[in-house]
Amino acid sequence: MRGSSARVRAFVAWTLRHGRLLWMLALLLAIPATVRTARMYASLRSDLEQLLPRDAPSVHAIEELRARMPGLQHLGVIVDVGGAQNLPAGERLLDDLAARVRTYPKALVRAVRVGDAEERAFLESHAPLYLDLEDLQTIHDRLEDRRDWEVAKKTGSLLSDEGPPPLDFADLEKKYAARAGGRRSERGRFSSAEQKTTLLLIEVAEASGGRGKGQELLDRVKADLAALGGPDRYAPGMRLGFTGDVAISVEETSALMADLSLSSVVVALLVIASLVLYFRWWRSVLVLLAPLLLATVYAFALASLPPFRVTELNSNTAFLGSIVVGNGINFGIMLLARHVEERRRGVATADALTTAVAFARPGTLAAALASSVSYASLIVTDFRGFEQFGYIGGLGMVISWVTAFVLIPPLTLWLDRGEHVRPSRRTGAMERLGRLVAARPGVFVTVGALLLAAAAVELRHIGPHQLETDFSKLRRRDTWTSGEGLWGRRMDALLGTYLTPMVVLTDAPDDARRVAQALRDAATRPPLQGMIASIRTIDDVLPADQEKKIALAEGIRKMLTPNIRANLSEEHRASIERFLGSGPLEAISAANLPATFTIGLRERDGTLGQSVVVYPVPSRALWQGEQLGALVSTIRGVSSATVSSGSPRVAGSLPLSADIVDSMRRDGVRATATALGGVLVVVLALFGARRASGLVVASLLTGVAWLAALGIAFGVKVNFANFIAYPITFGIGVDYAVNVASRFREDGDTAAAVASTGGAVALCSATTVIGYSSLLLAQNQALFLFGVLAVLGEITCLVAAITLLPAALAWVSRRRPPAEPKVRRSSGAENIGRMAPRTDGTTHA
Repeated sequence: MRGSSARVRAFVAWTLRHGRLLWMLALLLAIPATVRTARMYASLRSDLEQLLPRDAPSVHAIEELRARMPGLQHLGVIVDVGGAQNLPAGERLLDDLAARVRTYPKALVRAVRVGDAEERAFLESHAPLYLDLEDLQTIHDRLEDRRDWEVAKKTGSLLSDEGPPPLDFADLEKKYAARAGGRRSERGRFSSAEQKTTLLLIEVAEASGGRGKGQELLDRVKADLAALGGPDRYAPGMRLGFTGDVAISVEETSALMADLSLSSVVVALLVIASLVLYFRWWRSVLVLLAPLLLATVYAFALASLPPFRVTELNSNTAFLGSIVVGNGINFGIMLLARHVEERRRGVATADALTTAVAFARPGTLAAALASSVSYASLIVTDFRGFEQFGYIGGLGMVISWVTAFVLIPPLTLWLDRGEHVRPSRRTGAMERLGRLVAARPGVFVTVGALLLAAAAVELRHIGPHQLETDFSKLRRRDTWTSGEGLWGRRMDALLGTYLTPMVVLTDAPDDARRVAQALRDAATRPPLQGMIASIRTIDDVLPADQEKKIALAEGIRKMLTPNIRANLSEEHRASIERFLGSGPLEAISAANLPATFTIGLRERDGTLGQSVVVYPVPSRALWQGEQLGALVSTIRGVSSATVSSGSPRVAGSLPLSADIVDSMRRDGVRATATALGGVLVVVLALFGARRASGLVVASLLTGVAWLAALGIAFGVKVNFANFIAYPITFGIGVDYAVNVASRFREDGDTAAAVASTGGAVALCSATTVIGYSSLLLAQNQALFLFGVLAVLGEITCLVAAITLLPAALAWVSRRRPPAEPKVRRSSGAENIGRMAPRTDGTTHA
């Protein structure tokens, strides 16, 4: 029980005496904790708004939109028919599927469409009502001029030899083609023989995130497709895919669930293998993992309670379980490693536990607090997902430390049968490294300084371009080759417009009209120029001045005498007929408008006219953060400047993406600075303003500098998922430096600090790397890049802690008068049990 205080001895005796009671209470608490954790994972969400705070402009707008308007989300079923000859077969397949989908509950499906025949027929029969009154007057005036010229020619009363006034309406055709946006469908179908595709659109009843009803709808559609025999039954060589908001949400969430299942198994197997290989004692797995799993579910459960209230996970927090396990196991490893070391020296189990607690407690407590502070630094960000990361990770580190020191001692007493006590005479890698560092500290310090200088040279290239703003690189890895990304682009090309628009929400119809006109004016200038396909208000689907237009159109029809028609080219005659329609003209009311005309315009209570629908042009620019930000900020700015009272709200997925880019710029530096400040406070509070504290911090900063330089060298940009790797690395990286420095302070022996604690620290790093490596299995590219940076940070901080730091400590200690160490060691190797005990109680190499 060397070096243990009376308080430590009393604490360990208490845990051993009440071990059964402590474990019974821990297991009882684990029951509700596990239930709450399972509910959080069952509520996994992949929506973009889950990453932002609820008071973000885009989140507030999207929630208001969903409260005011139904639907606005679609599932597209698109068929690649392989060749134009198969187009009829592809359309039959979608017709048969549409008939089945129309029988789905109204709570699941709002509408089903295979084309726009209904809308085209409605527009053709009411065409003149959808022209501006002045344009209808222009048609009237041109026809009147031509009629008067024909009459004058016939009566011989022409006053000049000029030719007939032209009947060219190309200018009006161009104007209304641009206003309509998109592409005109073939035969009223969402089909293209040229593109070899045909499309079925399913409008969902209610917007939902994650899986939920979206998954239910997609599962039913897939089941019906299977019941129909699939594409091959209709024609060989056809392929089918899914697209739209529902497909995106289900694809991303399903990928997360699959990745979680795989990563959990991989992490568990690799961690178990690492523990057995290091301790050479299979029961060490039970000793370490049982308390750790309890700590993990406790952390999730506590985070779900007030004041944290984390009730669901998102794409950034889905892997927190693996990460908490990978990081939280460190404290137990350091404790058990010291226990095993003492047992291999011949110390009795209870005494070995007391010594282990006494010597492991300071370093692991500092590491736990530093890690907790680093996670908690994410709470200061505006990312709701990272706020959850901060709460769960911060709680997880502290709880993992508590469960390790309360539950591991009695569990070890029950399981320690002495089979791991026999030492090995093999010289380990850490022992050889420790001797090398102790013999040549100046060499290691010099090499470390040179590497740091090289990193500083690389860091000169750091700048805004290191921020990943191309959202197309942050989705599921295979989406562009076989998933929604591939099929979504084909749907955009077929329709010629984005399926889901941005919606500008106002509080009055007059406000909406002013906003729409201002946006139309702004769309003729950069940055909106070329990015807006169409802008729609209720006036575009429920025309004004209908009685005047009807009277004017009737007058025009009367002017179209057989003689006038005979003098028109087929092109001009078709143009006029499109403008005037063919049937009797009647005024349009809101009640007889096609439902698709009022998407984004009709509210749940029937109100019309208080919103503006903006359809962007499908292009790569909408995936680029800079251009996307300019688009959204301009629409917001123009809309706000137009309305005197009450600021319009811009809702949609594009504003959410733009806000994420803005948050990254703000929060990256804030979270990193907070994490660094918190770590410094913890180190100084526990170790004081000593030279060793400065070297610990220097080791950490060196590891982080190497990490940043490697990130730049490898082209790993910072995105909305991986920028937290830096603040988290501060906490985890200082863990290793603190434990190595603590052991050096205890023994004053560089070789022992590396050989004993260095080995345990390397195991800690290995388990943490395993936890982060679970992200390398993720299909989501943003999370994959998070895993890359986190693993690199682990490696750089570990190398700095077990080489550069002990070398610096040895180099500094040589410049001071030698001091008698508190506990004499003949070799640092005995600290991990690789030295054999003598019969007289001493040790030998």
